Amino acid sequence: MSYYEYGKTERYLLSLLPRSVMPELEDVREDADRLGVPVISETGAQLLRVATMLAAPSRILEIGTGTGYSGLVMLQSSRAKLYTIDFDAEAVERARVNFRAHGCARRVEIFEGDASEVIPMIEGKFGMIFLDGPKGRYYEFLPYLINLLTRGGVLLCDNVLYSGRMSGVKDVPPKKRTIYERLELFMKAVNSDPRLVTSVLPVGDGMSLSVKVSE
Repeated sequence: MSYYEYGKTERYLLSLLPRSVMPELEDVREDADRLGVPVISETGAQLLRVATMLAAPSRILEIGTGTGYSGLVMLQSSRAKLYTIDFDAEAVERARVNFRAHGCARRVEIFEGDASEVIPMIEGKFGMIFLDGPKGRYYEFLPYLINLLTRGGVLLCDNVLYSGRMSGVKDVPPKKRTIYERLELFMKAVNSDPRLVTSVLPVGDGMSLSVKVSE
């Protein structure tokens, strides 16, 4: 199931990929569809794989566990331990099942709760952080996430183009104006912070890819 409309660029990028970039995880995608939990696009999953392989992290932080699909993509692309956060109890329970089914449960620690409460309590550094939570909170999370990244670490953020609303391809309805404004703050911050080098890619619903270059 797609949770956004594919434009011509995305359809072209999809045409270059196999039907599924990780066919061994199709059961997890099906879980997500059944529960109505959004899943990263196929093009996004491919970028996530590449970024994880390049970063070669020992510890990964993920905001937005879902049913475990993106976490499994990262786990199967590295030897890292995954720390993942989600507030949806039903999705988290399915994620636990999926992590066990794919032999990764021992490499995962799940924090069930509001990311705004969990993130400030997390200790240690991470070689990679994947942000795929509520878009209206990205700006709030960013200072914590930068501090949690190792120097040379990768921050990958999903859905940053907000279905074309950030670029003006689609109008922003009044009920989505607050999310749009908060995401605009995030986009300006992640692209201007001197500790990061960032590129925004029109993959899926838009992904920003940052490398931390200084403390």
